[in-house]
Amino acid sequence: SLEELAVTFISETIEGIKPTVLKPAVPLNTRQEMFQKQRKLEQYITRSKELIAELSQAQSKEEKDNIMSAVREWSRYVKFEP
Repeated sequence: SLEELAVTFISETIEGIKPTVLKPAVPLNTRQEMFQKQRKLEQYITRSKELIAELSQAQSKEEKDNIMSAVREWSRYVKFEP
């Protein structure tokens, strides 16, 4: 009968449809970590530019040494993980 044919067709169609595998979204923790690393990098760049500007304006060896010490300290403070 026509009804049986329709039911068979619908059943076979439903069984034949492969579910779409969705690519998992980036976990929230990973997004937060990436955002934090980006902010840390931006802060590092900003502060490094400030220190380099100060270094270019420094007149005495003592000033330059102090600024270079600050640059090294800042670099140690801001550690970047691979």
